[in-house]
Amino acid sequence: MIDLVLCASGSDEVRIVHGLAHQKDHPIRVVRRCADLTETLAVTAAGIGDVVLIDLAVRGVGRETLGTLMRDAAVVGLQAEDATERTRLGLRHVLPSSAPVEEVITVVTAVLDTDDAAPAEWVQDASPCAGSSTGRMAVVWGPSGGTGRSTVAVNLAAEAALAGTETVLVDADTCGPSLSQMLGVLDETPGLVAACRAHDRDTLDERTLDALLPLVQPGLRLLSGIGVPARWAELQRSSLDGLWQMLTGSGDLVIVDVGPMLEEDEELSYDTVAPQRNAAAVSSIQSADAVIAVVTADPVAITRLLRDHARLVELGVQELHVIVNRVGAPVPGGRIRDLIVSRIPEATVHLLPDDPVACRGAAWDGALLAEDAARSPLRRSLRDIATSPVLLGELAAAPG
Repeated sequence: MIDLVLCASGSDEVRIVHGLAHQKDHPIRVVRRCADLTETLAVTAAGIGDVVLIDLAVRGVGRETLGTLMRDAAVVGLQAEDATERTRLGLRHVLPSSAPVEEVITVVTAVLDTDDAAPAEWVQDASPCAGSSTGRMAVVWGPSGGTGRSTVAVNLAAEAALAGTETVLVDADTCGPSLSQMLGVLDETPGLVAACRAHDRDTLDERTLDALLPLVQPGLRLLSGIGVPARWAELQRSSLDGLWQMLTGSGDLVIVDVGPMLEEDEELSYDTVAPQRNAAAVSSIQSADAVIAVVTADPVAITRLLRDHARLVELGVQELHVIVNRVGAPVPGGRIRDLIVSRIPEATVHLLPDDPVACRGAAWDGALLAEDAARSPLRRSLRDIATSPVLLGELAAAPG
């Protein structure tokens, strides 16, 4: 006997339940009729039901929630023929909401025989661009403290764009988003949240993504951050993973600015699936081709980097570049370089001179160093890094 959990609109629910009750010789029984998505998730988490038949128009349904349901049961979708969003949300089995009961019985009966695979195989690829990624993704990260990570990220992206590389800059710092203000973008919208929400609803196509990436200077597009840190819970891990795939398929270079925290301990605090506080940082680092770690030239920041290096290795970082910011007297840069290389031999180390006047002027003007301090030593150093394989990888050797 197949236990069916049903979550559908009133008329469809009544029709299906009535039809199953009057049909003979079928192995299906309705064990729970759920009023909303929250109840459905609770029922499956309690181990009730073999198959969930759910209306895809139910509020809150998306790839993330369907993936959660699939951990405990098979899922079949119902969709109205006049639905405004004709999306299957990655489900293999979707029936018209007007499907006759005989068809419902056939699909629900067959789904357990044909789809008893692992949950990850139930959902199709997260992005229509999966497998076609041709760009490079670099994550700019740094340990806690004011290391100047966002300043480095925004100016590296600007210099790469000025050198002719189509670049997308993403503000994925869920602790202190700031790139819109640094670029002087007044009409700030939570682009990252909108992109993740669209991906969760399976509506994130090239046209939608392009609308979320305003051009801030020739060759440079910005996906703005969450606006206020309190919105971090709106960024689901599966949506972020799919977003990175789409971005690397749409441009040559993607630079992601993330926050300092890399822990995943939140999983230990909940009995059910919960949002991850640092999902944006962890997801982007695990998807990146290279990680650029920004530290200041002081013992506290360098010690934090050395301690966090083990976590970066756990996340699978293969290509690590260290940028030491604000290098100047009394400690020479060569001594700092030797210290880091002796502890992290696989990393390359690059030094940025201390230039507080140029940085303060650019910050107050909402401008880039290329605009506000074009001849400063700091700007020249950032330009050299932005046009080297550190940032561009194989793109640096690509023609045109």
